[in-house]
Amino acid sequence: MTAKFRQRTQLHLLTGFIAGFISAFVLLIYVYDVNHTSSCWPSTVPITTTKNELFLTQPRIESLTIGPRVLCMVLTCPENLEREAKNVYGTWGKRCSKLIFASSENYEPLSVVQVVEADGGSYADLWNKTREGFRYVWQVYGQDYDWFLKADDDTYVIMENLQYMLSYYDPDMPVYFGYKMTRYNVSYMSGGASYVLSRQALNRFMLQAYPSEIICPRPKKMGIEDFYMGICLQNVGVHLIDSSQALEADDKPKFMPLDLEDYLLSSNSSSLPDWLHLMSLSEVKTGFNCCSKHSIAFHYTSPERMYLYEFLLYHLQIFGHHIRTEPVLKQISYVELTERFPLENNSVITNLQEMSEKPNNF
Repeated sequence: MTAKFRQRTQLHLLTGFIAGFISAFVLLIYVYDVNHTSSCWPSTVPITTTKNELFLTQPRIESLTIGPRVLCMVLTCPENLEREAKNVYGTWGKRCSKLIFASSENYEPLSVVQVVEADGGSYADLWNKTREGFRYVWQVYGQDYDWFLKADDDTYVIMENLQYMLSYYDPDMPVYFGYKMTRYNVSYMSGGASYVLSRQALNRFMLQAYPSEIICPRPKKMGIEDFYMGICLQNVGVHLIDSSQALEADDKPKFMPLDLEDYLLSSNSSSLPDWLHLMSLSEVKTGFNCCSKHSIAFHYTSPERMYLYEFLLYHLQIFGHHIRTEPVLKQISYVELTERFPLENNSVITNLQEMSEKPNNF
């Protein structure tokens, strides 16, 4: 009887742990919010208007002492400080080697720097804010960090997975990572999903592309930020690396243009936005097969969900499960890089004044 009672007790305990895990996962999937419109971004994700001050209670980690040094440049605007910027600061942003917010006004408590004029911080000025944000980063921090992440303030980034992927590459190689898309026969990385420039890529952008209207679009209203960045970097010999190909043993995307919920809850990929299918270079999948086990970034993440991700990733522990260590990666050589990721055929964009197929507002 004692043995049976002990077995029954252990079974009840195991059942309780499993039920707790399932409840946490279901909570991740079924967090619902009400609509909110931001002046910074044309939001397609439902979010609430409740002010969130949880970041004030979170321990601050100034930098990671191991792995590649990543500076995170997060685009925001004054209207988004209370909802989005504070939540980035209180969650994944604290694991960046350096975190700054690029905006149209300074706000020192959150490391927000003004990179455009006070009236130039809206969604229509996204390309200008990106250009000037990178100029500020290059001038102040260009030689202090290895990699430079550009993200929006509604993107959630898993920094450890980013560092793991980047450890395979030399930051003095001209490379640029993200979710690869195409429009007007030009490849680029999705801006909402976030993208990463090596130190060498940033140097080339600033020294060669930034000053030239021939090879890099000039500042303007309603510029297509991520598409324009793809043009500029290709024209200065930067290699585009789709995140699905960045690690040899992992062929799934790691920077996601939508929130995780959109991929997991969709019964098939046809229910996802048409633009994602039209512009994605790889097949868009749904369900648990949607994304890499080394996923790095998800876009359109509400502040509430950022804290949910933070809890599930960094605070929740599953009984009987241990952290699995990943193998140390040997850095790829430049010869291997050029063989695996040859430069794009950018003949259609070498002179933007003669570019035949282009947006109306170019």
